[in-house]
Amino acid sequence: MALTNDDKKEIEKIVQKEVKNFLDTTKAHDVVIKVIQKELGTKKIDDKIVDLSTKVVVELFKTLWQRKGFWESALKSVK
Repeated sequence: MALTNDDKKEIEKIVQKEVKNFLDTTKAHDVVIKVIQKELGTKKIDDKIVDLSTKVVVELFKTLWQRKGFWESALKSVK
């Protein structure tokens, strides 16, 4: 059974909500910001850098979710 456009939009909404919840409940966002701070050698971060790091993390998790079938079986076989 093929997914309809409505199904795809609903899945996208769910994924966006899950990624946002993950970022809100973990320190992943802070880790990215700290890495950028370390590389720049400064404590002050501009709003654009914060936005960029957020987008990078969101894209990472979207990509991991979209390619879940590729790495999921390998992780399940690890004992």
